[in-house]
Amino acid sequence: MIDDRLTILNLYELKKTPEDFEIAVGALARRVEAEGHPGVLSYRFFVNATERTARGVIDYKDPDAWIGHHDIAMNWPEMTALHAAARLAEVIFLGPLTAEIQAWIESSALTERVRSGNIFAGGFKRLSGWSNE
Repeated sequence: MIDDRLTILNLYELKKTPEDFEIAVGALARRVEAEGHPGVLSYRFFVNATERTARGVIDYKDPDAWIGHHDIAMNWPEMTALHAAARLAEVIFLGPLTAEIQAWIESSALTERVRSGNIFAGGFKRLSGWSNE
């Protein structure tokens, strides 16, 4: 069901050029798609060169997929390259921030501002139109 899903909105502040960010997230996205956690449903990034910021919009099957993704990908060189290109400034949870995720965050080196409490209220997702058909 859609209300079991978790969407994350990340805000990044660019440390390098917008092109460096695009290269880093392109490589990371390719690896996540090929080798990452199967619960990562979509992995999309946007850059605002004028503001020197970027956004990540990541959809997970459920909160356990968030943990699984981070357990797999945090030590990849592609993730290191992303962190060299941009500083993660804020993470917004659209869906549950579970006790397990909170414990993972507390045991990690993540220091970004985390916002949560956004619980699914209603809506839908079209299954067609999401591919490159």
